[in-house]
Amino acid sequence: MTGLIRAELLKARASRTTWILAALAPPLCVAWAGLMVLLMGQGGGTPLDARIENVYSMTQQAYVFTLVLGVLGMAGENRHQTITWQFLVSPGRDRVVRAKLAAYGIVGLVIATVSALVTLVAGLVMLGLAGHPVWTPRVPSVLLGSALAVVLYGLLGVGLGALIRNQVAAVAVALAWFMYADYLLVSFLPDLGRWLPTGAARALSGMPLGGALLPVWAGGLLFAGYVAVTVLAAHALTLRRDVT
Repeated sequence: MTGLIRAELLKARASRTTWILAALAPPLCVAWAGLMVLLMGQGGGTPLDARIENVYSMTQQAYVFTLVLGVLGMAGENRHQTITWQFLVSPGRDRVVRAKLAAYGIVGLVIATVSALVTLVAGLVMLGLAGHPVWTPRVPSVLLGSALAVVLYGLLGVGLGALIRNQVAAVAVALAWFMYADYLLVSFLPDLGRWLPTGAARALSGMPLGGALLPVWAGGLLFAGYVAVTVLAAHALTLRRDVT
């Protein structure tokens, strides 16, 4: 397994796409954090502490990059017709899937950690310059929950890439659902959206939406459950599907 994981990490490092997406993640988080700072005065009935924490929860915006990388890491094998050679080198397909999950979990962890640190520093600076308080006791847990959500999205991407072998279709479905459909349901139908993957991930990140979201612990368990179901389904299908 160690050799397979190292091979997957080597392939990820050798891809220009990995570096580009990883480099884009922290600036996007900072941009979202800056927008939240600008909107601090329009919080309505949201407590000030929650608005401050929302700035740091923008770490989760790195999710789109780990999600896409996970999809590409798995579905890309089919696009480039390397999946057959992969299974010939390691006939145990289940080990290949586990190695991909481990590798892109590590990639996601690196992206999440860097994004969290950059968002933390940027949030401190921007809130301070805007004359707002810069800290609450929940900020560390918000950063941790947001980073964990980013990592889980990477694993979810691997599962989706195994279920939908066409790379373009897999990326399109992932982005259309998690960036638009699921997000809109969470925003406009919160009673339904809180139970969907995006709602669960936002709850894990501690995003303040009043009572619309689940508690942090419940959101984390629910989102992890969605990821686990997707990965298990992908694992079962990969073991049985013809790759030729």
